[in-house]
Amino acid sequence: MTSRKIGRSLSYNEEKVTQGKAECLTAANYLKDLHRLTPEDKLHGFQRRLDLNDRVSTSQHITLNFDPSDKLSNDKMRQIANLYMKEIGFEQQPYLVYRHNDSGHPHCHIVTTHIRRDGSPIELFNIGRNQSEKARQHIEAEFGLVTAEMKRQVWLEKQKIDGLQPIKYGEKAIARSISRVLEHVTENYKYTSLAELNTVLRFYNVEAYRGKEGSQLYQHRGLLYRVLDEHGKYIGVPIKASFFDFKPTLANLEQKFTQNLSLKEQSRQHVETEVRWQLFQNSHDLDRAAAELAQGGIQIILESNRDGSCKGVSYVDFQHKCIFSGNELGEDCNEKAIQNVIDEQKIFETEQQSDELEQVHELRHSLHL
Repeated sequence: MTSRKIGRSLSYNEEKVTQGKAECLTAANYLKDLHRLTPEDKLHGFQRRLDLNDRVSTSQHITLNFDPSDKLSNDKMRQIANLYMKEIGFEQQPYLVYRHNDSGHPHCHIVTTHIRRDGSPIELFNIGRNQSEKARQHIEAEFGLVTAEMKRQVWLEKQKIDGLQPIKYGEKAIARSISRVLEHVTENYKYTSLAELNTVLRFYNVEAYRGKEGSQLYQHRGLLYRVLDEHGKYIGVPIKASFFDFKPTLANLEQKFTQNLSLKEQSRQHVETEVRWQLFQNSHDLDRAAAELAQGGIQIILESNRDGSCKGVSYVDFQHKCIFSGNELGEDCNEKAIQNVIDEQKIFETEQQSDELEQVHELRHSLHL
């Protein structure tokens, strides 16, 4: 990932160190030993390289993620990080390796720059697809790690076991399909409100409906389950909660709300850490942040105003089966944080367009020389 300001990447990692949630394992190609380096020294080491090429103002912020079953000592993680940097052609670059301990899986962050000693930049085009992918495969084999292919297969098998297909109205036995979805979601997910429950149910084209405030359904604490079409619109005849054998009524769900309050807290730190990191790492690319989170089983759910601005955000963790609102996870994950990413993305895209126009003008000028 490319970060425009090296200071942001360093501050993120150094703040984690200060909080006791990370430790710096390696300071490669610095003039001082790691234990003698101050945060200012670390920044200065990168700044010297950036000063060699004023046309490039970027740094590289890399993450190496491992499976929870990979038991890695600091020394082994250090070896892996050093081998990875060698394999992608960054062995001679200054770089810092930070091990983070605030997530459910081992991982480290590497901060570096692609400006060489002579001021020339290392070519980054397709580095992720080519050098990085080859390095991953080599390291997984060398250190006996759980491979990406193995994790993908486990995920696919898991989806076969408890994955359900979204309901399509018009199919046979619609009530039975709704029943299967309701039983699976209400029994397995940690939701603490009807809104959170609906966040998951809508993935399967189902919604729990209390009726409008003041209606008889609402006043009598009734609950209906309705099927949604591909556009999220209600379709067909709703079914009363009491129709289903396991009775997903409002009264029974409210008991679940209370029970789930403490259960979902066990996953809060994991979800918050993953969301904060992806929004930070992809601070001008919301689509990429969402895609990276989805690979780890976390889905971003956005609510938008008519003008397209972010009205609200929720996160569904399919791995741990819990739902959090952005506000529950804090100011780095709420709708304001999402809106900041959206705004940064617009600025970034505008700057890119301006750079492209400038390059076209320079090319036209050179052709007339």
